[in-house]
Amino acid sequence: MRRATALFAALLLAILFSTTYLTAPKANADDCTGDWAIGIGGLGDNTSSIFAPYVNQPVGYNSADPMSGLNELDRLFWQHRNECPGDHIRLIGHSEGAGIVHAWVTAHQDVDNANAILLSDPKRAPGPGWGGLSSTPGSGIIGYPLAGVDDWFGDFPVLTVCNSDDQICDTSAGWWGYLFGGAHGRYDFDVWDYGDWDSGVWYR
Repeated sequence: MRRATALFAALLLAILFSTTYLTAPKANADDCTGDWAIGIGGLGDNTSSIFAPYVNQPVGYNSADPMSGLNELDRLFWQHRNECPGDHIRLIGHSEGAGIVHAWVTAHQDVDNANAILLSDPKRAPGPGWGGLSSTPGSGIIGYPLAGVDDWFGDFPVLTVCNSDDQICDTSAGWWGYLFGGAHGRYDFDVWDYGDWDSGVWYR
């Protein structure tokens, strides 16, 4: 079973690295609204369209190059923080995008007046359930920022949401829910439905 999981993970990684780059969403003019949101989508969602209706700024990146997503997320965060230093900034990511937000938060634990929502995070640490897809044998070949699982967030408020039948964030689930049960898309993508300071793990 674990060998099959590793093989499927390797297949997904191969797909990830063969994904072509799509036109990035245009950077929006930053308005200081008091509460501002950045969203980054997952595998193949190079324009982060899954979050476009709900966030002030979707992240445009090449999902075959996770570092491009991390760098663009970092640029957008600090651009807005510099222009609107009093604004609370929400970060939300799904799947690969959640892994990228996860890595960014781990590297910026001392940033204040911000929070993150991770939907189906492949870097989710075990408990409840098993760790995310980045915990599978051979996943280390993808390297930073997606390799490895942890919950090193410091005092940065992070809410992790994982459906128990979603293999991407819980490798004990098996692939049925992901492939046939709609588990990977069964999340609330509206960033404004979450609190500014929500943290912990929602596992259902």
